[in-house]
Amino acid sequence: MNNIKMKIVRPVMLWLFRQLGSDILDAETGAVISRALLVPWRGRILILGTVPDLVPVFQPEARMVQWKRTLGFTCHPAPDFPHEPRS
Repeated sequence: MNNIKMKIVRPVMLWLFRQLGSDILDAETGAVISRALLVPWRGRILILGTVPDLVPVFQPEARMVQWKRTLGFTCHPAPDFPHEPRS
């Protein structure tokens, strides 16, 4: 019974978070990664409603000021395994 509720509730909540959230831009390319709701909670940032795994990265600064840093997000790079020829 609990599993059936989660199959119904999870897609509805993801849809709601994406509708209320904002676009998450890639820090390197500027392309839209996903839509998500960002919620500050007890010193953390909760990212609700995003599908891909996000990697937090600090944005470069024009001045060397360490008290205020801008946080951006990017996706995990694709695995780069060495090409093994067939034997």
